[in-house]
Amino acid sequence: MWTDWRRLFRQPLLTVVGAVTVVTAAAVAAAAPPVRAGDAAVPRPVPSSWRARIATGFLVIDELPGTGELGMRAPAAVAVDHRGNVVIADTGNHRVLVLGRDGTLLQEFGGYGWDEDRLDTPTDVSIYRGFYVYVLDEGNRRVARYDVEGDYVDLVVAEDEAGSPVAIAVVKAGGLLLVDADTQSVLSFSQFDETTTPVGWFGVGEGGLLAPSDVAVGPSREIAVADPGRFSVEIFDEFGAPLYSLSAPDTLEPGDVAFDARGNVLVVDERHGRILAFPAGGGPHTTELPGDTGFRFTAIALGPAGELVALDGETGRVRLIEIVYGADASRR
Repeated sequence: MWTDWRRLFRQPLLTVVGAVTVVTAAAVAAAAPPVRAGDAAVPRPVPSSWRARIATGFLVIDELPGTGELGMRAPAAVAVDHRGNVVIADTGNHRVLVLGRDGTLLQEFGGYGWDEDRLDTPTDVSIYRGFYVYVLDEGNRRVARYDVEGDYVDLVVAEDEAGSPVAIAVVKAGGLLLVDADTQSVLSFSQFDETTTPVGWFGVGEGGLLAPSDVAVGPSREIAVADPGRFSVEIFDEFGAPLYSLSAPDTLEPGDVAFDARGNVLVVDERHGRILAFPAGGGPHTTELPGDTGFRFTAIALGPAGELVALDGETGRVRLIEIVYGADASRR
């Protein structure tokens, strides 16, 4: 007689699987807490809200002492190195100063002249990963590079490559962005000092610039260009494509711009003597910090601990500011 061997072997397997399923279900039921009628559903843990990334306040926490005794003349820019030291372009004295957080003068380099290691009206400074200080030597129409000890290294951008330089920013990969008043655009140089496609162009259309004054690079490599000619800050992606614009209803006159580590755009509004914070991705400003008697914001930079460092170019005073996050910006 013929026998269905497949049926004989299949039956025990189904029995075992069914037993395992019953045991597993029982174990899950035993581990789960009893559910009672009317119990509210317990929400699953979710990541922090995007609102926690929005800058919603500023708090002045300190001021560097003794900066008024350094004899600065119309300092135009500030940066912060990896050690937290404050680097200032002392424009009128044709030099760069490095100050400790106690106001102590740690280094001084430059000095008026045309030689490679000298400066003529330095108007901007930018730090590259704790290795170099880039100095915009506006009077000599070039960009010089110094090491962290203040020793001259080389010229990153020579006179015949810079046009009329206004501001600089170093990108993460080691390249350089340079605001050029001749072309009303942002010139781009690779880490090998090779010229690449400019960011922006002269005009009023999308991506156009009229009188760019500063440039900054964000944590996602986005590029912010302060343009008082358009009363706005224009945001581009890392390849130079326009993304969005930032402005204010009472007319923004951006003089300096920076990003915090969370992508908020921080802007010095020279018309109203204040600092504004705009959220990453665009939208109206979420908070502001007005200047006060004796202190007018002219330049800003972000410190290694996330603090904001602000410079008053008239008095040479430097303030340290904490950025507050987390409130719902839609209520403002």
